[in-house]
Parts: sequence; structure tokens; C-alpha cells
Amino acid sequence: MAVKTAYFKLLKATTKLLATVEQHELRCTLQREIKSEISFGSKVHEIISPMIYLCLECNYAAKLSIHFGFELFQGDNEYSYITSRFLRMLYKLTAVEHTGINIEDCVNTEYVLTSCSELYEIIEDSSFKEHTFKLIKHKVTIAQRKQRLSVA
Repeated sequence: MAVKTAYFKLLKATTKLLATVEQHELRCTLQREIKSEISFGSKVHEIISPMIYLCLECNYAAKLSIHFGFELFQGDNEYSYITSRFLRMLYKLTAVEHTGINIEDCVNTEYVLTSCSELYEIIEDSSFKEHTFKLIKHKVTIAQRKQRLSVA
């Protein structure tokens, strides 16, 4: 239960983080949620965006784990703060200090996806329609609002 709670807190924080991105295409997501019984290998919830991948899945020990990924940006890219912030939130929300019990081993690091945009395109073009398209509504940050006001 603690892993599931941490995942959905992370999902909420990630959605808020993606909402700050101005570019429409980067706020597009593909999401899926299973309603059936959770079993080995099943994905309880999954969100794929061109910048971030997040999944709550049932691992080999019939325990929930959080699998993640992020787009790699070269150099001083304007979006690298999104992915670095995402990683900090992931580890903060699964830390024993935040959950009350030790679930730190729930973060699946067997492999980390580093090309979320490619995965997004593959799933979007796929004939399997397990995912639902959801656009995250843009929310202007205070810094963006100040910048717009200073230009005006």
C-alpha cells in the first residue's frame, strides 16, 4: 500500500511538473490503468510522455514497484530541469523519511528508459489501443507570468 501511495503522489507531482511546460506536444501523455486483478508482470498504471515515463507494476515477488524513465537532453537544454526535478521527486517520495516505512527498494532500476519520446511515438503509432491520450493542461508558473509581464 505504501508503494502505491508513493506512486500516485509522484504521478500527481509529475503531472503538475509537466503542466509547466509551454510546448503543447510535450504535455501530451498516453496513460493506461488495469482494472483487473494484479498479477506478476502486470502494469497497474502507466504514463508515457515525450519527456517522462512512469509505471507502477507488479514485479517477480508479487510486490509493487515503480519503473521510470526520462528523456536525455544534451548540454544546457531548457527541459533538462524537468527531468532532473522528476528524479529528485522520485527518490524523495520513496525515501523512508517520507513514507514512514522502508520502500526504497521498490524503485526498479534494472533498466531505465532514456528515450521517452521514442517510446511515446511507438505506443502512439501502435495498433494496440491500451493507452488513453490525455493532454495535461498548461499552467503558467509565477516565473513565466513575471516574464510575460516584463515584456508587456
